[in-house]
Amino acid sequence: MIANAVFVATLVFLALIFWMSREFVFLTAWRALILHAYLKTIALYCALLFTNLLGLTIWIERKFFLRDTGRKLKHFDQEIHTGKSELSAEILSRFSDQEEQL
Repeated sequence: MIANAVFVATLVFLALIFWMSREFVFLTAWRALILHAYLKTIALYCALLFTNLLGLTIWIERKFFLRDTGRKLKHFDQEIHTGKSELSAEILSRFSDQEEQL
């Protein structure tokens, strides 16, 4: 989930950068002066923007793609305990070993 969120946030961030570079063409003559004076501020702003985009992406993924996860896991747990599952023998042996230890 984190890898997907980083990928989506990176795509959105790059799209914003390309769009802004088109919008600020009139500043090209003063590019060196602006970067010399405000490079740290611009880098900090970009880092904060990326962090916010990443947080928003993770929130959206959790909200829409991990819906009803508890219900699904409960159903999966019931299948394991009743023995009516199509899991491999290795997974079933691991779960049965854990139950015996408890």
